[in-house]
Amino acid sequence: MLTAAAVAAMVAFASCEKNSGTDNGGDDNDEQEPDVPAFVSPITVDGSFSDWDALDATKVAVATNTEGTKFTALKTLKVYADEVYINVYIEFDSEQLTDKSYTPIHLYFDADNSDATGGYGDEFTDANAECMLEGAIFSENAFVSTEFALFKWFGEVGGEGWSWTDPNVEASADNGWGAIIPTTSAIASGAGSGSAYEMQIIREMIVAGGFSFADTFGIGMDIQDAWTSVGVLPNAAIDDETNPNGLAAKLKVTIDK
Repeated sequence: MLTAAAVAAMVAFASCEKNSGTDNGGDDNDEQEPDVPAFVSPITVDGSFSDWDALDATKVAVATNTEGTKFTALKTLKVYADEVYINVYIEFDSEQLTDKSYTPIHLYFDADNSDATGGYGDEFTDANAECMLEGAIFSENAFVSTEFALFKWFGEVGGEGWSWTDPNVEASADNGWGAIIPTTSAIASGAGSGSAYEMQIIREMIVAGGFSFADTFGIGMDIQDAWTSVGVLPNAAIDDETNPNGLAAKLKVTIDK
């Protein structure tokens, strides 16, 4: 298990390497690489969402609540992935979140865009999530910046059930409840206003947990009330015979490079 401090140090080092020119010494005639401009995100995490409207809509993946589905508290999910961040925006039905003393959210990733890895078919029709982030948007009845823990899928490929911890290791507070990276503010930041919330996830933090991203990857989300899911996106209309829980495949996101 990687500690949050170790992973944060890795990300900081990689960022410095990326944004610095290389000086190999030598005489004045040596050709030097030019400085690389620091990356500037088009999204500022401040609870004001107008910058989302300024994005190229063709590069933003969107899922909205389907009429006749089962879990309806999540109304909109938008995801924009750039060369550094996975940016996520949500709108929700605040009336369904009755316990804002702690409002959990989960983000499920089919990072490698493959059905040959991962699982968790409980909330999505494509059971191919290799990793999951767990955090919260409310604590003590107020919005908070999301502190995530990173978990790995330990179940069968294509399987169901809450198999997000090593079955051979007893999960406890001492080992971050089985997380690959325990809860930390180093993975992401977030801010909310009204019935909307945005978060910015450092993709390299997930990579440092042992996962790789394809140029196009899948993402799904749930929001919970008292640790019970009340909203899931993407979703579909209920069909009593074939889809009684109104499940859909995860949202496909292509990294804007």
